[in-house]
Amino acid sequence: MEHPIYSALLPHVEADRIKDFSRYFQNYEGGYGEGDVFMGVMVPLRRQTAKEHGATWDQDTLASGLAHPVHEVRHTALFATMQRFVKERKRRGFWHQFLLDHYDGINNWDLVDTCAHKVFGRWAVETGDTSALTSFLESTNVWHQRTALVATLWHQKTGDIQTTLSYCPAVAENAPDILQKAIGWVLKTAWQQDPVTTEEHLALYYREGLYTRLIVRITLEKASKEHRNDFLSLGY
Repeated sequence: MEHPIYSALLPHVEADRIKDFSRYFQNYEGGYGEGDVFMGVMVPLRRQTAKEHGATWDQDTLASGLAHPVHEVRHTALFATMQRFVKERKRRGFWHQFLLDHYDGINNWDLVDTCAHKVFGRWAVETGDTSALTSFLESTNVWHQRTALVATLWHQKTGDIQTTLSYCPAVAENAPDILQKAIGWVLKTAWQQDPVTTEEHLALYYREGLYTRLIVRITLEKASKEHRNDFLSLGY
């Protein structure tokens, strides 16, 4: 029997998208998404499918959807789970734990970036319970580490960039490109709030060799080219 979420997505399949998805999310041998499977459904249609059908999917369907071999099924199950988290306020703790318990299938950057701040970051800010973020931060799994970083975007919504600044060095040593890009991204958004503090932080860890040129370039993407180049040469 086909999985209910897979069946709901079938009308939206565009088979010619599969090749592009496979290249973009690196499901080839040696890629960070090695072994993943795509059916060819665009993100807006995954979100639409979750909105239309998500309320009818029970917990077993969502749990198996989050672990499904097809990427778009996992993403759609994730959208549906997040809808429950937002709408069912009295059960928000349940859905936070539910996603935490079924997180193994959240194993590429688009899946992580969809939920990290809107579920885990929001929960940490609203309740003060940072145990999930601490666990992700201390994990050796790159997707868990990326989750911890991206989750701090919710902290930044409240004006707190210090959580971001404390998390980034913790995962920077020997970080692969996909994690360096996440560090640069969250530092870039911190820089937009407080460029002085963020650049002091960036300079410290760049001089020490913990932060790479890639991290600096992404962080200072919104700065002038001259300022960015001066920073990279430590001539600022």
